[in-house]
Amino acid sequence: MPLSRDDLKAYLKLRKYSNAITVRGFQRLMGFSSPGKAQNVLNRLERYGLIERNEFGEYIVKRDLPPELSMYIVFKGYIVPRALIFTMYITVTVVVYIVLSKPPLHIVTLLSALAIPYWIELVNSIKNLDKIFKSD
Repeated sequence: MPLSRDDLKAYLKLRKYSNAITVRGFQRLMGFSSPGKAQNVLNRLERYGLIERNEFGEYIVKRDLPPELSMYIVFKGYIVPRALIFTMYITVTVVVYIVLSKPPLHIVTLLSALAIPYWIELVNSIKNLDKIFKSD
């Protein structure tokens, strides 16, 4: 069973918080009305292996991403598509080459065409991320 949208949001908030947290603290962090709801979410995340409970009853986030986010990188609490890194690299490389060497038009077209699949993948990654976090 995949993670629900709420579980994923809770996991990402816990990653951003990055400290051990109690059930009551998690309740406040998420804005839940009862500690029971917070406990249920924490239990689900623990079952998925995304967090673990220490001997003091506090929950600590593991550093592995859930499978739904395997094509993303968490950088300082922000989710960045892996495709962004490749897209920026290929685009900057092509632009620098074109500016410095001033190749003929057919070479410029070919190099630009090589970057298109990366841009398409980046747009798809961003759309998938929007679907995950789209509120009902």
